[in-house]
Amino acid sequence: MSTTITERVDELPPAEQAIVTEIATACRILAAHGCSPGIGGHVSVRAPGQDAFFINSFHLTFDEITPADVMKLGFDGSARHGRHRVSPGWEFHAGIYQQRRDVDAVVHTHAFWVTALSSLNRPLKMRHNLCTFFFEKMAVSPDDTFEQIGPALADANSILIPFHGAVTVDRSLGRAAALMLNLEDMARLDVTLEATQAPPMPDERCPALRTLVDEVAGYLELTWELHRRKVMLPW
Repeated sequence: MSTTITERVDELPPAEQAIVTEIATACRILAAHGCSPGIGGHVSVRAPGQDAFFINSFHLTFDEITPADVMKLGFDGSARHGRHRVSPGWEFHAGIYQQRRDVDAVVHTHAFWVTALSSLNRPLKMRHNLCTFFFEKMAVSPDDTFEQIGPALADANSILIPFHGAVTVDRSLGRAAALMLNLEDMARLDVTLEATQAPPMPDERCPALRTLVDEVAGYLELTWELHRRKVMLPW
């Protein structure tokens, strides 16, 4: 049985129109933060109640993406909405959604400092209280195939792909995007200090600090709202 492929945003139900708009917004925010050096990088959101997800098209940079440039794909890669070019990396988004029922958004970038950190082939060192979002929650993949990314990710909220970039995941797009913004900043600090003798934060301090910045302060949600206010959107 064939599936009708919609092409215009106004052909989508209102809830899905909101999703494609949020993905385009996240792309613009990531671009404004320097997380989009060129073609590549993906932002996706699970389609509620469906074996499908929305993802930005591959042929445009983050700062070019509009709601009309967001596609809907089935977990098998079949097009459900939009007829744009799709990144070969769609497979790890589908794989993560099938593996992690707690994840509703995935962000992948090749941001400069994130990629520099990935080239060190180790997790982020705890050099700042905001690093604690990733304390014992960051994995390192052997390569950039889902066959390696999936098992390595396990229950983490982020994974470094050596010499490539990183992926962040969370229960909402705002949190997943804010994690990536934070990771780029913390990666810059970590890589900058790598050649020094500066010690990382003691492990025993990290859990309490993570609770403070996340559950008490709501830092990720506040970061998302801050950047939504700062970007100039044409829609």
